[in-house]
Amino acid sequence: MKKWLAACLLLCITSVCSAQELTLRDAFRQMPDSLMPSLTQNDRLDFLDFLDAGMRAEVKNRLGGTSVMTALTADSLSLQVSPALRVDMLLLPLAEPIDTVSQVIVVGETFMVDSIHGETTLRCFTPDWHPMPVPPLSESQQKRIAGFNLQTILKWSDEILNKVNNTI
Repeated sequence: MKKWLAACLLLCITSVCSAQELTLRDAFRQMPDSLMPSLTQNDRLDFLDFLDAGMRAEVKNRLGGTSVMTALTADSLSLQVSPALRVDMLLLPLAEPIDTVSQVIVVGETFMVDSIHGETTLRCFTPDWHPMPVPPLSESQQKRIAGFNLQTILKWSDEILNKVNNTI
């Protein structure tokens, strides 16, 4: 009877643990190097360790430059990989699961042509980093994704304002 009870308890604990949703932090740890070749897995782990220690999350990347994690929440993160590349990620729940997928990782890569002009490309992935088409998203989720482009516009506005202020 005790063995049966222990087996049931273990089964319940296992099912509860597997039912928990993935955080973006966990997904970022598991991200394949091939999706962000300028950063190694150790670099990504260092970002998280530095933030946990209350330090500036800055690492030397494979290109010889410096990459900085500028924001991290449970469902979003931002990286300035190089002066020419910013990467933003969102982990979004799906209203209607697709097959067994209940979350989607949206990666926005903003390539800066110069300090003012940039272009953002979006890609979607399953939580285990398999590419997928853009799923149906709620209006609020679409607005969050549109924020990737808005950040570039705001950066442009800030830089224009700074240039104007410096000439006055």
